[in-house]
Amino acid sequence: MPTRPPYRRIVAADDDPMLLAFLATTLRDAGHCVFTAYDAEAACELTLVLDEVDLMITNTRLGSVSARELIRAVRRTKPHLPILHVGEPLPNTDGLLDNVPNLREPFTAETLLAAVRDLLAYRKTEG
Repeated sequence: MPTRPPYRRIVAADDDPMLLAFLATTLRDAGHCVFTAYDAEAACELTLVLDEVDLMITNTRLGSVSARELIRAVRRTKPHLPILHVGEPLPNTDGLLDNVPNLREPFTAETLLAAVRDLLAYRKTEG
């Protein structure tokens, strides 16, 4: 019988309660430890304060703060933290999002889990 991979600590942020619940439920059902945030300030705080966060998932806009602003703030302290963006692709004129894959809505639980698995596998090979 195959063993389950170890769980990951994931911060998921979205201002849409239904999408956030879908993200959290899907990831928790896959065995991950998920912390949720409804706005960018809470997402940033959770990501920076929690030890050993493995991944942050964010949407395009979280209240008055854009995903780009959230990603920039997190990158200052945790430059190698994997980040997955869900929603419409963001402009990347300055290279900030070079290593931030985008998952367009609508997506399935399987698609989300595959994107998370690929991103975490990529991080592991990076070092």
